[in-house]
Amino acid sequence: MEGHTDFVAEILKGKVDSAKLITTEGARLIEGILIGRHFSEAPIITARICGICPVVHKLSSIKAIENAFKIKPTRQTVKLRKVLELAQIIHSHALHLFFLSLPDFFGVENDLILVKKYPKETKSALAIREWALKAIETIGGRAVHPIACEVGGFKVLPQRGELRNLANQFEPMLKNALTLVNLTLKIKYPKLKRKTIFISLANKDEYAIYDGDLKILSDTVKIIKAKDFNRDIKEIEEPYRAAKSATLKGEPFMVGALARINNNREKLNPLAKGILKGAHFKDPEYNVFLNIPAQAIEIVHCLEELSGLLNDLSSTLEPEKSLGSKLNVIGGANPLGREVVGADAVEAPRGTLYHHYKIDKNGYIKECTIITPTVSYLKNLEEDIKAYLPQVMNLNPQKRSLKIRALIRAYDPCISCATH
Repeated sequence: MEGHTDFVAEILKGKVDSAKLITTEGARLIEGILIGRHFSEAPIITARICGICPVVHKLSSIKAIENAFKIKPTRQTVKLRKVLELAQIIHSHALHLFFLSLPDFFGVENDLILVKKYPKETKSALAIREWALKAIETIGGRAVHPIACEVGGFKVLPQRGELRNLANQFEPMLKNALTLVNLTLKIKYPKLKRKTIFISLANKDEYAIYDGDLKILSDTVKIIKAKDFNRDIKEIEEPYRAAKSATLKGEPFMVGALARINNNREKLNPLAKGILKGAHFKDPEYNVFLNIPAQAIEIVHCLEELSGLLNDLSSTLEPEKSLGSKLNVIGGANPLGREVVGADAVEAPRGTLYHHYKIDKNGYIKECTIITPTVSYLKNLEEDIKAYLPQVMNLNPQKRSLKIRALIRAYDPCISCATH
């Protein structure tokens, strides 16, 4: 997994009293670092929360600031941002699937053994990641902590030819993705069913990744505006870990690939939708181990989506000046000249990511709240482990440990993000 954490359960007379994930990394206090800084610094600094998914932190920060200043980016800017985000999800999912989660189900603890056993699948995973990182570099300026995107648009635009070259590699990338899908669907996953709440973005026009309202799926369906996330979703601090956790009105909830598919399965692109149908996912599917094949299906969906966007942009991309060119100067004035509040969300690989800022009349940040996907589902993960422990309690310690770790890794936790 990304980062480090310990797990401790308390079992009394065969009954699981508690299950706790204890983050062993210190709090990094990014929100505190931002207080008193100019708003234009927020996307730059928050991108450093994570080296695996800097794109989504930057985009969520940018969108929240645009929301505060009532800036509406151009359609071309939105398309380019979607390419960045979709590529980010592909790269992260491929990393998690093949190198972090799947070894648990093939009885190996060393990735080098997995590489030797599955050379074709290894090449597919590496090729997909390399292509996705190239897409981020082409549009964002570099693969890690991209620098081209900013409030209001892009400092520099890619060339049409570069986008066309990416689009031309769609067929081999799709073939690689299907290789990974086939591998994930061959696995016999443990059975674990615990009803929970699923939250993700939802959009009537598409499988929501970049934009939408918050869809809350429990016994009923509720829709709220993404900018109002902190009205119902609250962070809590617990003494046994540096990371916060979150609840929905006191209840744990799940975010991520499985939540997105449960909420938006009808909006999947055709090939991904067909794979989902063949995989016989329930509606909704509560077995969180199936977050693993859900990520593989999302890779296919994202590739289908990227093919259309890249082909479109490679023929229609036009020079345009960023709407925020004057705003993104450190120390620049607040364009509205009064205190403003802005919040928004995007779908990170691991789930919905929220950024919220209060900016004073001079353009400096007074308040900052960032809720990451891992923070969102930590309580849900603990509840799933409590439900799962009775199945593995009587195994020998080594096997029991492997089973517990497999469940934790199925969630794809990112401790760097959690301890931001």
